Amino acid sequence: MINIKRLLDYHMHSNHSWDGQSTIDEMCQSAVNKGISEICFTEHLAVREGDPCYGHLQMEHYNNDITRLRNFYNNKLIIKKGLEIGEPHLLKEMILPFTTNQDIDFIIGSVHNLGVYDLTVYIEGKEQLESYKAYFEELLKCVSYGDMDVIGHFDLLKRYAFDINGQYHHSDYKDLIHEILKKAISRNIGLEINTSGFRSSSMEIFPSQTILNVYKELNGKILTVGSDSHSVSMIGNNIAPVYLMLKQIGFDAVYSYNKRTPHAVKL
Repeated sequence: MINIKRLLDYHMHSNHSWDGQSTIDEMCQSAVNKGISEICFTEHLAVREGDPCYGHLQMEHYNNDITRLRNFYNNKLIIKKGLEIGEPHLLKEMILPFTTNQDIDFIIGSVHNLGVYDLTVYIEGKEQLESYKAYFEELLKCVSYGDMDVIGHFDLLKRYAFDINGQYHHSDYKDLIHEILKKAISRNIGLEINTSGFRSSSMEIFPSQTILNVYKELNGKILTVGSDSHSVSMIGNNIAPVYLMLKQIGFDAVYSYNKRTPHAVKL
């Protein structure tokens, strides 16, 4: 049996994010309607001009909305305040005002861009080996130097590269993947399991179950699960089946966060 009475969705974007399609109020109400007990908004933050996220998130407005909704829902819904930061290992001084003295609960560190190019542009005309090697090398830098709590959608590149090159082979990047996971564990950085992969052509979670098996073998423990929802229709999608899969692999908990501190939630 798994603890389906306590479902947590730890990757959500309201219209505080540039690509969010629903209001933060609508997202909360949908979570309650779906029986989710705890959510964490992870609004997009980018500090590089030219990034589509740049300049959209207004922290004062975001903070006020979180406070208002916590008061409104009280014990009906636990609401955490998070960020998804693109390339948190870069321009770190510019990120600090958004993460310092803001009572942030949780930070996802993600690689959405390689250099000045987003992933969809970067992979154009490149062989699979070149694209994935560059992506995983950047992810290693991200987990080595970024201020973050979990790695967001570990093998995200397959969302875009699958239709061009098909499925990638973990064995081609085994050493890099192991190095990333070991660095994460040494820095107490966890893995996000992102269920949005089921909405892509690859039809599998980010990261793949193969990577989760390696993480387990390396004695990794910290896992969060999120739908990467950008509208009310996506909230909570496929989280319960992922809990079951984690139990089958041998994990006994997922994690919630409070003011950047992880807490185990037994499966």
